[in-house]
Amino acid sequence: MLFPHTETGRVALRPAGPQDATEAYRILFQLGAAGLPVLDTFVKNFGEGLSACFLVHRKDTDEVVGLSTVSTATPAGHVQVEVHLAGPEAAALAGDVHALTVNFAFAMWRVRKVYVHRTSPDTGALGFGAAGTDLVRPEAVLPDHTYFHGRLWDVHIFAVHRDDWNTHGVALLKQSV
Repeated sequence: MLFPHTETGRVALRPAGPQDATEAYRILFQLGAAGLPVLDTFVKNFGEGLSACFLVHRKDTDEVVGLSTVSTATPAGHVQVEVHLAGPEAAALAGDVHALTVNFAFAMWRVRKVYVHRTSPDTGALGFGAAGTDLVRPEAVLPDHTYFHGRLWDVHIFAVHRDDWNTHGVALLKQSV
């Protein structure tokens, strides 16, 4: 049975509620998130369509460095996770935050797959290192699917299957917890 860990040695995922909407917006705005509505609309709709929403805190400074979300599960047993990290440590923390978020989804809900959407075909940015080849499966590419910074981008859809997570992901997470 999976345990829904929310901390590693470096980061903590803390539940984000309506009072955290402005901080979440700041992170997304700082990262230049595409399609971000005006602040009032974002605050009003914050958390809609999500099963879980976390602010990511560095444990050594308690600084908020990111936002991590899990969508509502589909009838097919799928969720989508999104991780948005800001600051110079973003790449170094990506593996911990992705692992915690994916593990949380599998531990809390009976889902078969966790999807991650990226504008790059490189799964290395997820931070799983060599374990990523056993965990992350490419599923689809949506050509010219999103418009951002004056150009069209492909969206690459990756999946982590529950069986792969049970076999490889739990061990990966235990290295950080």
